[in-house]
Amino acid sequence: MNIDTLRFSHILEANSLYDLNYFFAHTAFVIAHKNESLETLLGVIWYLPINSPVLVVTNCSEIGKEALKQELARRLAHSRQVYFIHQKDEALARFFVGHNVHAILGTDGKVVNGKGEGMYIGALIASLLKSPKWIVFYDADNFVPNALLEYTLAMSKLFMQQYMTSTQEDQEIHPLQNVRICWASKPSNGRDSLAPKVLGRCTRVVSPLMTTLIAEWFGMQDQTIMTSNAGEQGFTMKTIQALRFSSGYSVETFQLLELLSKALSTTMQPQPDHVILQQYQAQSPHFHVKRNNEHIKRMIAESLGCFFYFKKQITPCIKRQLQKIYRDMDLEMRRPVVYPALQEFSLEAHDLSADQYLLLEGSTTANEQETLCG
Repeated sequence: MNIDTLRFSHILEANSLYDLNYFFAHTAFVIAHKNESLETLLGVIWYLPINSPVLVVTNCSEIGKEALKQELARRLAHSRQVYFIHQKDEALARFFVGHNVHAILGTDGKVVNGKGEGMYIGALIASLLKSPKWIVFYDADNFVPNALLEYTLAMSKLFMQQYMTSTQEDQEIHPLQNVRICWASKPSNGRDSLAPKVLGRCTRVVSPLMTTLIAEWFGMQDQTIMTSNAGEQGFTMKTIQALRFSSGYSVETFQLLELLSKALSTTMQPQPDHVILQQYQAQSPHFHVKRNNEHIKRMIAESLGCFFYFKKQITPCIKRQLQKIYRDMDLEMRRPVVYPALQEFSLEAHDLSADQYLLLEGSTTANEQETLCG
């Protein structure tokens, strides 16, 4: 297990940016959208690389989805690789039925609401593109999205550094790698000033548990986990396909536990870097929707519910911490639904195609971009 917490002295260093064009052409960006305004969504897309596939997975109202799609198509007429996927799409529901993932469907036969479900769909469609080597998840509720420039450059440096410095033997092993963004602050807009907040309200509760966990599982006493609920993060495609997903707002916590669990199961093997977790401490402030206390309390409950799926590996110390949080915060038990890893699916024989979600007809597809860029 290799865990690093990083902060760069400079984000623009020509010698360490490696081949940006290669990274952009081989990275799929998934934007989780719900009811954010068109302008907010367009602002996020504007800051993403033009030669990267961008997958907008929306759970907007079904009544408004066509209007949103048409306006995006009009405003993004020069973008070549934008995919528009609605969470309630019937073809997606048929795919999950065909692969016996019935838990993701509601009584109406469509995919249920939830961020984890949207990310699961985004990872699925990105897997169908074939060309991406990396996948990055960004939330749509970003009111100052120029911060994404820093996040994207940081991920490029970290993923490409591992990719370029790996030996042929290392690349065949393909270590699992996850880069998580830790915001410098979550400021609140004030009339005259910005009031910085170091960590989110959910992260302040869940991350100390993760810090205890890595100390007990791996003996890492000098590492602090700050990204248990990181909404902005990236994975190698092999990693995202190897991890299970969970429902709703539990997904970031669950996948971190899943990643650490996989590292724990390989600690006796001669592969010390089988799992790489990198926490990037961003310099850019992050502005997004401020949720009410009940919403945050529900997020915390869903995140804590993830630990029960790893109860055989949870130590008495972590159990005591969990019990104290439940008692002190008067939380109800919320166990998320868990969905199988994408690598368990046969993606070769199905009637689902990424091209059916292209926003613009005649767009250059990600696979065609792979042919052009090599």
